[in-house]
Amino acid sequence: MQRMSKSHRVPLAPWTEVFTAFARIGLTSFGGGSATVSAMRQLCLRKRWLTEAEFISQLVLSRLTPGISILAQVILIGRTVCGVRGMAAGLAGLMIPSLTITIVLAWGYELISAYPRAQVPLHAVAGMAAGFAISLAIQLFRDIMRPVPFLRATLIFLLFAALGVWLNKPLLVMGIAIALALIFPDVFDMVPQPPKTGGTNEP
Repeated sequence: MQRMSKSHRVPLAPWTEVFTAFARIGLTSFGGGSATVSAMRQLCLRKRWLTEAEFISQLVLSRLTPGISILAQVILIGRTVCGVRGMAAGLAGLMIPSLTITIVLAWGYELISAYPRAQVPLHAVAGMAAGFAISLAIQLFRDIMRPVPFLRATLIFLLFAALGVWLNKPLLVMGIAIALALIFPDVFDMVPQPPKTGGTNEP
């Protein structure tokens, strides 16, 4: 499939397809942010809009931007697929059904929240959301570490897991990761290098 040029003159899909795809996510992605990110990952890989590395890069960029990171990621994906129209279509597709469902559920919860048994389904949904979060973490870990030797990937994971538990400050851990990547770029390089050719074209 032909990739989009930087000027977005050759879209990967029409804006209507972007709207429909994100509307389905807005209708079915229950469980919070992790469920939505997982659904967007499956969508982009299935339609070949993004590679695994591109999706992870956009995921990281969306986390670094102020505001709601999910919406930032939808904007990045929409721009990649269909330029400005893709950005607007992705946002509209994701938000319209999600807002509608949220309003209806909030209204329904106000009606039944006084009943003790109404809390049981909420506990089940909370457990499902936690399961989505763990599943997404495993998927992203596999995608990020796939090009890296197993021992190095394991050591990097254990290092930042320990820092996260010890410091309990995500921004500080992120700053340490950025600093280490700048000092030791080869250690954190996740992009496979092209094979070296045997000959040279020197005159």
